[in-house]
This record gives sequence, structure tokens and C-alpha cells, in this order.
Amino acid sequence: MNEMKDVITISELAKLMQVSVHQIRYFEEKGVLHPAFTGENQYRMYGMNEVYRLAHILLLRKMGLSVQVIQDCLSHLTAEQIMPIFRQALTDTEAEIRRLRDTKHFIEKLLEKKESISQKSIQTEGGAYSIIHRDEVSLSLWFEMQDAESLGAQRLVEHRGNISNLFEADIHYVYNDSGTIGLYTQEENRQSDLILPTGSYLSCTLFVQNEERIAKTIQEFYAYAEEKGYLCSGPLIMVEKSYLSLFTPDQLHYELLSYVSNPEAE
Repeated sequence: MNEMKDVITISELAKLMQVSVHQIRYFEEKGVLHPAFTGENQYRMYGMNEVYRLAHILLLRKMGLSVQVIQDCLSHLTAEQIMPIFRQALTDTEAEIRRLRDTKHFIEKLLEKKESISQKSIQTEGGAYSIIHRDEVSLSLWFEMQDAESLGAQRLVEHRGNISNLFEADIHYVYNDSGTIGLYTQEENRQSDLILPTGSYLSCTLFVQNEERIAKTIQEFYAYAEEKGYLCSGPLIMVEKSYLSLFTPDQLHYELLSYVSNPEAE
């Protein structure tokens, strides 16, 4: 009789365990949790056994285990059989921590790059041109295409296996005298195919919706350099930072760069 009185409703159980009534009913539908009994008023009632049972279910769910695996752990698996399941849960959790750490670094990079662009635009009168210092950058060739060729979805499919986290990376378009464009990235654990030297670079940031605007901006870029007396050497580099388009979804962000040997020219 005392056990019949020392029970709580499903709402009270949900509040105690800080979960929703819906979650408890879901576990019941899956057969991993059952009420102690159902009263004459059709209320589900739960005692201490069910409280502990739900606590164990929630702990196993916290490890990322499926309902079926939880059912196995709580019904017939031995401690020796459960151990490898928990070890795998630990491995999966460590992988998730690495993923979250990478996501954190990406968000930090995103905010830092946007802040840098905003400051550059404020400091430059009449446009987004500026002389910047860049440390040496080692680049790995992704693939090449013709100058008149457009980068299309089919090309991305053809070369998809070469770059990890493609749309989080800076894609360097390097314009060669031969009429080809090399697409390069800073990929770790890959050979260096091109090195951009330490030094001063003329930089121009732009947000564009079509390639015609890019071609026009390149002309304006060289005209600006000639007007200021900058001696541009080496290939023209266009850096695509597609992730910055999260701030302007209808436009892609690019930066034009050219090494200048006389940055003090006016």
C-alpha cells in the first residue's frame, strides 16, 4: 500500500528529471520505460524504480546511444559487453569535441576577417584599395583552368576529393601569363606548389554578383596601381573567401592582390 502512495505522475516525473512529457512518452513507445502502474483515472504513475530507470536512459542518451542500444544495455548485456559500447561512445565524443573546436576556430576566423575588411574600408578614402603586409604563404595547386573559362559545379564535382572543407578555405586564383588560372589552397600535409613571398601587396576587396564585375575590377586595379606609381610584379592573385558571403548572401567576396616592390610610391 505504501508503494502505491509513493508514486508521482508523468508531469511530476518530467519536472523532476528536467525533460518533457513528450520525451518520457517516446521512451515508453520504444519500450525502454514503463510506468509502475496506470491508475483508475488512466494516469501513468511512477515510483523510484522508474526514476532510476529514466536516469539511466538519459545518461545513455547523453552518450549518444540509440534507443535500441539503450534497450540492450538495460536489459540483457553484461558489464563486459557494455564496456566496448562506452569506449566507442568516448571515441565519438572526442571526435565531436574536435568538430566543435574546428567550428569555433571557423567562427573566430569569420569574425576576424569581417572586422579586418570593415577597418580597411574605413581607413581607405575613395575605395577599398590599400597596401598591406603579408607573410609568406605556401600554396598547393588544386587544379588549373583557362582564363576565359568559368568555374562551374561540374568542375567542383570532378575535383571534390582534393580539398577538405572547401567552402571554409581561401581559394587563390593565380593568373598566369600563359592564359591559364591556377586554383590554389593552403592545405596542410600537401606539397607546396607556389610560394607567395613576404612583402607588401596592393589589395582591393570587392563583393560581386557576376564575373563581368570581376573583369572590370581587375582593369581598375591595374589602372589604380599605375596612377599611384606602384610597380606590380608577379602574378595577379584573386582570393575567393566565399564564407564571408554569409554576411552578404547575394554576393561573393574576393580580394585582389599583387606584390609591389615600391609600396612608398605616391
